[in-house]
Amino acid sequence: MKIIIFSLVVMVLISSISLAQGLEITRVDAHVDYEDAYIYRIEQEQKNTRRNSALVPVVNDSRIEVDIFPGSNITFTVTIENTFNGDEPVLRDIFTKITIEGKRDESDLKEEDGNFDLKPGNEGKADVKFKIPFEMEDGSHNIKIEAEGEDKDHALYKAEVRLRLDIKKLSHDLRITKVYLTPSIVYCSRKATITTEIANAGSNLEDNVALEFKSPGLGFNSYDKDISLPSFSSGDIEREVTYTKASSIEVPVFLKSGKYPLFVNLYWKNFIIFDQKTVELDVRDCAKGTTPKPKEDNETATVIQPKEGWIPKKLIMATREMSILDSPIILSMLIGGSFIIMVLAGLIVFGLLRKSKV
Repeated sequence: MKIIIFSLVVMVLISSISLAQGLEITRVDAHVDYEDAYIYRIEQEQKNTRRNSALVPVVNDSRIEVDIFPGSNITFTVTIENTFNGDEPVLRDIFTKITIEGKRDESDLKEEDGNFDLKPGNEGKADVKFKIPFEMEDGSHNIKIEAEGEDKDHALYKAEVRLRLDIKKLSHDLRITKVYLTPSIVYCSRKATITTEIANAGSNLEDNVALEFKSPGLGFNSYDKDISLPSFSSGDIEREVTYTKASSIEVPVFLKSGKYPLFVNLYWKNFIIFDQKTVELDVRDCAKGTTPKPKEDNETATVIQPKEGWIPKKLIMATREMSILDSPIILSMLIGGSFIIMVLAGLIVFGLLRKSKV
């Protein structure tokens, strides 16, 4: 019996060695980017309270020791080596695929990178990037890292390591998730619309959220307060967990051409800033007798690229008073009417003067 067990162990070891022969994952680095969130960036600069980089042991079930939150960006830099020697095969078309496994009904996240060749004894790197969805459940997630390549005879070589990643959720975590400025260049019309979506990535319901659009250069300001945002962690998919606001901008005709920043500010408790984004409106002169159109490629300025087909769920339009002078038809009617009234007034005055002489 002992001989049979020993033989099985030896066979498993031999098969494991042949699987990894020629291709090996030798290093995994993880880096989290907090630039998308204002509050994280400030904390990182002032207090260094977040651990955003780690070298991960290439051993199954190793934990990735970084602080990552829903909505964060994480990059895995995977180092892969061709462990053959001398005249042994060059491994071609090597790529790396990483899977972050979802919990329960969550979908897995899958990304891949690389497409390079490795000579024997050489190593290469692949950068695999993820944006962790807001709705992803917090807690420990399994991660599978796979490297794959082939030799000139199309024999396949693989390497694999399984790790663990903890996704954390803070009590209070407000984010600006999307910003649109359409168009980003204005000419004769000088009208644009700014649209923003915000979300609650924290674990608590937020009742006193404020969203502000502000541009001192354009003389433009719009402020909404006491916004209520449930958390993604509530588990109720029927509840509205985002808030979308759109405001019309009309640039005064006397304003000089140039680029004017528009600030989008998100406040917790209606006055503590939690996130901030900036876009620029490019104001250009309108040449006489022409109505130039903005280039299609530059029509929309986007801070965070939204998913394709995104439609605002809860669109709040800021009110704007429209002047009657905005309509050329009404303007011409007013001018014509004023002229008729002046003629009639003149005739009445002339008639009164003639009577007084008589």
